[in-house]
Amino acid sequence: MARNVVLICLDTVRKDFFDEFAPKINKRAEVIFSQCRAASGWSLPSHASMITGQLPHQHGIHTHNRDFSTLSPSETLFTQLPDHYSIGVSSNLYAGSAYGFDRFFDEFHDIAPHRRFPDGLDMMEFSRESDASGISEYLRFLKTVVQQEHRLKSVANGVTAKINSALRGIPIPKIWDEGATIISRKIKKRVQASSEPFFLFANYMDAHGPLQHILGFDKELHSAPYTWNSYDSGTDRIQLSETSSEHLPDSVKYHRELYSAAIDYLDRKLSMLIEWLINNTDNTTTVIITADHGDNLAYKADNHLFGHTSSLTEGILHVPFAIINPPSGYSTTETQYFSHLQLPKLIHSLVKDDTPDVFTDRIPAEVIGKSGTVDRPDEDTEYWDRMIRCVYEGQKKIVWDTLGNVDTYILNQNQPCWQDESDENSQIPAWASELFEVPISIYKSRSKQTDCSQDQVSDVTRDRLERLGYM
Repeated sequence: MARNVVLICLDTVRKDFFDEFAPKINKRAEVIFSQCRAASGWSLPSHASMITGQLPHQHGIHTHNRDFSTLSPSETLFTQLPDHYSIGVSSNLYAGSAYGFDRFFDEFHDIAPHRRFPDGLDMMEFSRESDASGISEYLRFLKTVVQQEHRLKSVANGVTAKINSALRGIPIPKIWDEGATIISRKIKKRVQASSEPFFLFANYMDAHGPLQHILGFDKELHSAPYTWNSYDSGTDRIQLSETSSEHLPDSVKYHRELYSAAIDYLDRKLSMLIEWLINNTDNTTTVIITADHGDNLAYKADNHLFGHTSSLTEGILHVPFAIINPPSGYSTTETQYFSHLQLPKLIHSLVKDDTPDVFTDRIPAEVIGKSGTVDRPDEDTEYWDRMIRCVYEGQKKIVWDTLGNVDTYILNQNQPCWQDESDENSQIPAWASELFEVPISIYKSRSKQTDCSQDQVSDVTRDRLERLGYM
């Protein structure tokens, strides 16, 4: 029987924090690819690279084109899985129906933390469309609910939305998580109802900002007040200078600690889901845990940056890659470079009980421009929207951009997410051109001329993107 494969993306989780705060998954994994690198620096292009095995300038999904409908299904890993029923469950807007990512799956489920029961009424959308208040709002809500197929779930969504609103600013933990519980519940339901073999993709956003204490977080892992959140504090949208980072404000400390707590929470949630998947499927099920990208947390190795806008640091590119219940063939820890560009080949082979050689001595990554429409000073627009490329070889990483900057970094295989700038005269290696089909300046100029990044999305989607720090 063909193997089921589950690909779980822990959005924004970097390798070093995963190693420390996800002990259950790391212990359960039979195979770890310790030198996995994402192909890009933020969700939209990274997810496209994961399903195509192509760099952003090749598949064309990036800052200047955010529409997955421009990507042919024939270019994706799904064509290699004709006998597998494909299921998608995602709380990431960029890896969802808002941008056409759902089109590749037999069934797809968008998950929003404000909508605890996905089959019920979307309260954010309802509120957006309603100008009523008080009793009139309640009456309109009840009238709308009566017309819904899942009335009780719609009522429950309304109640939870009101509770969330009423508790905002009160010094108690937030009751509901950022989607992990809903996603895991939906996965179990759909797996039980679906045929095998299946391919399942899931994206968990609980470690992505905005961060705050959630009921279920281990309070021993952070010192943040219950009323603190990274959105209001602004840590999701700052850049620290080298001087200020030596005297970190409490907000940076809280952010890092809550990030740790979120990964610990995901570790506990997913460990239970993994065991359920393996024990409740007829075919053998292999589970892959990785991240679409990591995050800068204002360390020196992060160039004192916060977030994941316009950056290809090791904090962003060095991501976890754990395989649970794989076919035999790999070492417990594989230490050669592995790129997300090899994911289609890996998944296609795993379903046939093969363990292909997916490792290489040299790997590339790139980001075409800024993620979202994060506000930056006008004079820095060109800098934040520059195109960046990098290549890896041995313990060196060379990074260059459309502004003419070229930097060499020294890496340490035993120190995840770490890089140290070299004093040597940096040059783009001649062999790098073999990994990129179009020169960097030519591609950036061409993509800006055909920019369609401002195409309309719904007000609800825009509100959520703003909350996530993209608008």
